[in-house]
Amino acid sequence: MKASVLASLATALIIAAGCDSNSEPTATGARKAAVTLNGFPSLPEAFHYQTWININGEDQSLGAFSVDNQGRPATLDGTHIPGGLFETGFDLDSSLYAFVTIEQAGNTSQGPSKSRLMGGLFSGMEAELSVIKFEGLEDNLVLATGRYILATPTNGPGTDEKSGIWFVDLSSDGRGRGLQIPIPLEGWRYEGWVITEGHRFSTGAITHHSRDDLAAPYSGSSPTFGYPGEDFLYNAPPGVTFPLDLSNAQILVTIEPYPDPDPDNPWVLELFSGRVPGEPIPDSTYYLRQTLETFPTATIQILDS
Repeated sequence: MKASVLASLATALIIAAGCDSNSEPTATGARKAAVTLNGFPSLPEAFHYQTWININGEDQSLGAFSVDNQGRPATLDGTHIPGGLFETGFDLDSSLYAFVTIEQAGNTSQGPSKSRLMGGLFSGMEAELSVIKFEGLEDNLVLATGRYILATPTNGPGTDEKSGIWFVDLSSDGRGRGLQIPIPLEGWRYEGWVITEGHRFSTGAITHHSRDDLAAPYSGSSPTFGYPGEDFLYNAPPGVTFPLDLSNAQILVTIEPYPDPDPDNPWVLELFSGRVPGEPIPDSTYYLRQTLETFPTATIQILDS
């Protein structure tokens, strides 16, 4: 995975996050919370997750955690946390909302990073956390669409046309953007992927739907379409033959944390997915399926002390 969803998904919680706080508790209310995870991937050792609770406008760290091999909350050394139970040194009775960030190793006590994975409001003593519960993004993500064509603009027209994928829409007059997506928030990027014959190739990190992406390691020297994409023509990795025939290849567009914990593989936030036909027609527009239902979720329940 390379660096990609969706500018930070942070800055975009339904309610803006407050500042970090080191204030001492003054009451004796609920100080325990149970965290339940659904679909969380493990992270490399240089990264971890962290849960934050906003209390009266101030962000407080509920705790840093990793994920064990059963997808449950674990300590940073991988030990399962029974019941996903976290105990704090401050009261949770006035909790407004919660969110989860991806943090680099060593950042367990500072304020939250820009890579905010998900968030949600408390209703009573419980908060349902979702990736798409972010101000200005929820409706846009639900309405997002993805299209692509096969073509190889960087070695000229009419040559090896099944060896390049470009997020371009030719279904109407002229050439338009194939990714109808929000501009990514700080701390996140989109990224296109091609998976074929056991190999994963990034088409490049995407910071804007109507510009070239950030990498072109396999393309030629001729001009591109000015949209994200990649020609697989040159500099083939070991064990791969270029030009690469993309027939039957799987196509993904993911939302990637930035910095990226695993730049060689797609991350769990798969926004679009599709498969190239077995006998594709170059310069024909193909559609990607939206896959928001695969995004991870979490629940935080405040427990009576």
